[in-house]
Amino acid sequence: MALSPFLTARVAELKPSATVEMTERLRAARAAGRNILSLSSGDPNIETDSRIIDAAERAMRAGDTRYGPAAGMPALREAIAEREQRRCGATYEAADILVTPGGKFALLTALMGTVAPGDEVIVPEPGWVSYGPCVKLCGGTPVILPMLDRVDSAMIERAITPRTKAIILNSPVNPSGRVLPQDEIDAVLALAERHNLVLVFDQVYSDLLHEGPFAYPQATPAGQARTFVVDSFSKTFGMTGWRLGYLATPPGLAKTILRFVQHSIYCVPGFVQAAGLEALGLYDELVPVYRERFRTKQLRVAEHLNKIDGIECTAPRASFYLFPHVAADDSALATAWLDKLDVSSLPGSAFGAAGAGHLRLSVTASDADIDEALERIARFGLGA
Repeated sequence: MALSPFLTARVAELKPSATVEMTERLRAARAAGRNILSLSSGDPNIETDSRIIDAAERAMRAGDTRYGPAAGMPALREAIAEREQRRCGATYEAADILVTPGGKFALLTALMGTVAPGDEVIVPEPGWVSYGPCVKLCGGTPVILPMLDRVDSAMIERAITPRTKAIILNSPVNPSGRVLPQDEIDAVLALAERHNLVLVFDQVYSDLLHEGPFAYPQATPAGQARTFVVDSFSKTFGMTGWRLGYLATPPGLAKTILRFVQHSIYCVPGFVQAAGLEALGLYDELVPVYRERFRTKQLRVAEHLNKIDGIECTAPRASFYLFPHVAADDSALATAWLDKLDVSSLPGSAFGAAGAGHLRLSVTASDADIDEALERIARFGLGA
């Protein structure tokens, strides 16, 4: 079909989000009466704590239903700055924090503030499906590099050109759950400093770290000075539908980047931010419970998958994902599981060519659904 003269190429030529498309496909299948067991969802399947909901209701009933500060509620921005200091030692002022409608808009805000038309941005693969499209929406060119098992700084340096402006890193990685080690973070920061590049660091799953250390590029003053930190309340607190995230900018840059927020979404609803502030106050009570729940499921599912011929699965140190290697065409296998078993998964190749030969599986479903899905998969296997 010819491109409509009313549509721009930057939108019309984007591929649909594989994760959103799967969510819509499952919604339609269930509406048609199919009992789909989901191992594909990026939603943690956590009921938002009632105290968080109550905080939003109190705010609404107190009249917080009008426009608020474009950068976000001061109390929430201060709490986020304190949170970053506790996690990684970075000192942020509240003025360095921009509250956004989810982590995806935080990413887009960082890129809109730093990437000009024609600029190149190095993007990891396999990686979250929205990285490349967000770069394109800013007029930039994504330069896709394979980073399945390690971040190769020498490979990145070879890809840097005079047009390179930024590098995107994600840890823990979506889809694999891999946690980037300190030496890889340090090597990329050294590259960024040598070539005067921006680092956009997506740490959305960092609260779901199960064991071992976690490396933050913003933990040192030199790293903080060129790192834009993308984070979200969605995965941590079961608040996916609340659309609440934030961008922590290098000191002094938020005031200018705020103009993009002012001219786009204006502000996140105040009652949503009140809910986020309540959530941060409940962190120590809630999040360890969620982490333990996901870790138990990860280990159990990985153990069962490893008993199936042609599947190799290692539980990562973070997240609620598994990224098993399958001795089959990953797209064909994901389709077969959905069509023949009513079990949804996502092919690793949906996250880029470097993910081929893997499936992204989520362990956020109920134990009963997971057990049933594993039984069906064990009987069917790779379908050979």
